[in-house]
Amino acid sequence: MELLPFVIADKEKCTGCRVCEIACNSYHCGAGKTAGMITGPVIPKLYVQRKNGRILPVQCRQCEGAPCARACAAQAIRFYLQQVVIDTARCNYCRDCAEACPFGAISLAPPDREKTYADWPQGQGRLVGHKCDLCLGREEGPACVAACPEQALSLIDPRQERRNKLRQAVEASQYLYRNR
Repeated sequence: MELLPFVIADKEKCTGCRVCEIACNSYHCGAGKTAGMITGPVIPKLYVQRKNGRILPVQCRQCEGAPCARACAAQAIRFYLQQVVIDTARCNYCRDCAEACPFGAISLAPPDREKTYADWPQGQGRLVGHKCDLCLGREEGPACVAACPEQALSLIDPRQERRNKLRQAVEASQYLYRNR
């Protein structure tokens, strides 16, 4: 299996402003929503963690071996369009995926993105696995990357990185050959 694209954060640039969380929530809850229009809690697919004076966004790394998918007995986590995605209709709320994730990037949330935790009384309804999907379907790429004012988030595509390194190696060898 090939390496999948993922978002990574530069901990030196991140200020903890949480604009990435708002952008993520806005994209997944409906285009056009801004911070002033959000009436319920923000339920992003990534979150900013503060620990021991450090600030760092936590998001799915789209693992090649996807330990979350292997741990999911309901087979609700699968590979789709070079991403690890959760089929919320199949998720049985067992939390095995969240426990298996080495990055702590899977949380539980209401399956209906129009509802909020406040609309989901305890013991009613169900929560499902919830993680970054790289804003599946968004042509511009992940909303968090585009919105970050400090440019602390980057979309890494290992395939493109490999092509760039191969191109650089070819250019270097051509340079050496011409300049012997």
